[in-house]
This record gives sequence, C-alpha cells and structure tokens, in this order.
Amino acid sequence: MFPNHSPAPWQERYTHGTPGIFRIYAGETLVTEVRTSDEERQAPDAHLITAAPLLYEALRELLDSAEEGLMQNGEGCECDRCDDAKHAAYRALGFAEGRTRLKEGQSGTF
Repeated sequence: MFPNHSPAPWQERYTHGTPGIFRIYAGETLVTEVRTSDEERQAPDAHLITAAPLLYEALRELLDSAEEGLMQNGEGCECDRCDDAKHAAYRALGFAEGRTRLKEGQSGTF
C-alpha cells in the first residue's frame, strides 16, 4: 500500500519578507508551511519534510528487497538489533500510509 501523498520531488522555498516561513511544494502545489520560532531549526525541519517522499520510497524498497531476499534463500539476520530496526521501519511506514494512528491522549511522536 502506498500513501496517496503529493508526488516527489518536493521543493522548499524560503518566503522572503516573511521571516521564519519555508513553503514546501510538489510542483506548483503547496504541501505545507514550516513556521518556527527557533530560527536554527527552520531550515533543517524544512529539509527533512522535503525529503519525506524520497525517504519513504527508499525505506519501502529497502524493506521489500530484504523480505524478498529472505524469502528466496531463507537467510536473514534475526538479532534483536535488526529485528527492532525492521519493526521500527514498518511502524514508520504505517504512520506514513495512515494505517497506524495515535490513540487519543498520546503525544504526536512515534
């Protein structure tokens, strides 16, 4: 299942004359605005959001190829570190795809 998000690539544009606002676009479509009172985090936050579609696609491909390799030869690492990383990756994809939702009262992080 792939999320129905705006297609990559996304671009960020700093709005001159309006300090503290980065706008993220998919083509000419405005995806979101990044506003923060912490000026040191404005650009890094905008960069991360801009990279989201590419990160999603890369993570999905990495997990798909790992699962395919495991199915073909039956070999794969099952150590706690790899198992935890795989579960975290699938959980992140669940949030990106809208399959995993926060319960009422939970914080907005995962």
